[in-house]
Amino acid sequence: MQRLYLLDTMFFIHRAFHAVPELKSPCDSPINALYGVMGLLKTLWQTERFHHAVAVFESPGPSFRKQLDSDYKANRAPAPVELKCQVAMVRVACECLGLHTIHVEGYEADDVMGTLARRAIEVEQAVTIVSNDKDLAQVLALSPRIELLRTSHSGRPERITAREVDTMYGVPPELITSWLALRGDASDNIRGVKGIGQKTAVKLLKEEGDIHTLLAEPERTGRFSQKFREQRERILLDLNLATIRTDVDLGPGGYPDDGFRLRPIDGAAEFFKDLGMMGQFRKILELETPDATAADLWNEEELVLNFS
Repeated sequence: MQRLYLLDTMFFIHRAFHAVPELKSPCDSPINALYGVMGLLKTLWQTERFHHAVAVFESPGPSFRKQLDSDYKANRAPAPVELKCQVAMVRVACECLGLHTIHVEGYEADDVMGTLARRAIEVEQAVTIVSNDKDLAQVLALSPRIELLRTSHSGRPERITAREVDTMYGVPPELITSWLALRGDASDNIRGVKGIGQKTAVKLLKEEGDIHTLLAEPERTGRFSQKFREQRERILLDLNLATIRTDVDLGPGGYPDDGFRLRPIDGAAEFFKDLGMMGQFRKILELETPDATAADLWNEEELVLNFS
């Protein structure tokens, strides 16, 4: 069975930016994130040997969640300019190396990955989502053929299935959205129900039912029943904010018949040469066939740049 790798590209970019020391191109543009992402992709291919992949990017404009709640993610500091200016570079590099790239205006990368995962299952592909974002654990509820691949602190990839989600967070994938809405999520500025933390959220969800059940029968929540009655709309909003969409319109390109198979490298040599990344430039020139893909470029024995 074919396996599609969904790459949470901003996760790669942030990790590489903070792990690789400052590097500049001949025209004085920062390239440390780009350099690091290329190493991470190479290491990923050498451990996974994937041949179907799509690099998923964030929408440049606000997502529908920001329209629902202006406070959504409002607590996050802006990304450094030196990081933001490399996002487009990473996307061009991925395309030059033959990786498919995608973003959908008005949606977050998580929504696009959720939709791609659902579509992949429909066409009988297995799915590996490469990300450390806990929100994506909910996507595993779609099918046992979906897994998460996380980079652990030891530097070794950690494969997460539905069974591990319950161990990690206390609830199975189908209850992740209810769990986030009850306990809140500081990283996304989702408020949750005051007084309900990790232990209480898990206890309520496992013993009494999901958030819709708790809202329909507030008495199940004991001392929190009044809050569930008074804050019903806010709780439903938090649930909506926490829920990854799996029905996003992917646009004219849609879901290609080849299942996002790696395409031949095109234009990558000049791209890397212009940025002064001569190691990448020389390796691309050494490829013998015009139909060579990134798999040929990365087909070396040693592993490099596996950041923890």
